[in-house]
Amino acid sequence: MDIRYFTGFAATALFASSVYATDYCFVDKKHHWHFDTDFAVMGNASFREPNSVKHSHMQYAEGTSSLYYNHFVTENNAIVAQAGLNYTHIGWEQNPRFNQENYYYGIASLSWVSYAIDKWRWVINGGVTFDATKFDIGNSGIYYGLLWGRYQYTPTLAMHMGFFGYIGGRNGYLLPVLGIDWWWSSKWEFKGVFPLETSMNYHFHRHWTTAIMFTTFGGPYRFPRRAHEGVRGYDNGIFEIYSTGIEWDLKFKNTQCFKAGLGAGYNFGGWILIKNEHNHHGRYYKFDSSPYGRVYLAFNF
Repeated sequence: MDIRYFTGFAATALFASSVYATDYCFVDKKHHWHFDTDFAVMGNASFREPNSVKHSHMQYAEGTSSLYYNHFVTENNAIVAQAGLNYTHIGWEQNPRFNQENYYYGIASLSWVSYAIDKWRWVINGGVTFDATKFDIGNSGIYYGLLWGRYQYTPTLAMHMGFFGYIGGRNGYLLPVLGIDWWWSSKWEFKGVFPLETSMNYHFHRHWTTAIMFTTFGGPYRFPRRAHEGVRGYDNGIFEIYSTGIEWDLKFKNTQCFKAGLGAGYNFGGWILIKNEHNHHGRYYKFDSSPYGRVYLAFNF
């Protein structure tokens, strides 16, 4: 395995990066700070087409780490600031349009988290992600926003609704947030919140949970990124990655503040879409399925 996976992971673990949409369940009045990190490595995935990259393969890894600070401005309303770093590795030697393999993106956001309305938790979030090596926010910046409400309908059933979207890199997208989380017994829990999480969880011990979950790679759907090391007219090009998979997960959680886990899964294959800096002349490069592994850690302090 390439040593660059571990140097990239070290960078994300030492300081923050981010998930673009988190449920902010860590926000409380006792702990102002929260840290989380997540790192996944995919095995070699072969490309199916086009012929120009036939028989080539890709090694993919992604890691995010985030540091949050929350402060309650009233009894039931808090402001949450986030700073972060995202690491993405695309080890594809036959890439016909980019020479770059390692990508670092800074993330910053500000959120309002409210419990003021009975049975509701509302999150209003706005943020930006940008190339952390160039700091060219005007060129590489992607601005995103989240409006997310969770309504506790019964003691065991909650409903979710809202929107998540982004604009920048000559692209834009808006997705609904819709779903439920449901405890149908003291040990079994289902979470189905599109497009954020789909999982079946079995709480077999007070501190231990195992789960089967649906996963995605590459960030939010069709999330654009800039690559500055392009070839043949693709310098400063735009690319998107999308892949789905299924994962078995084992998690330890001793309080609301600390959790750690690992997962192993199978990626079903996906695509990389590469376009020039003006968002034109896009071409899809499809890759096959492969196994992957994941580790994560989160805690308040």
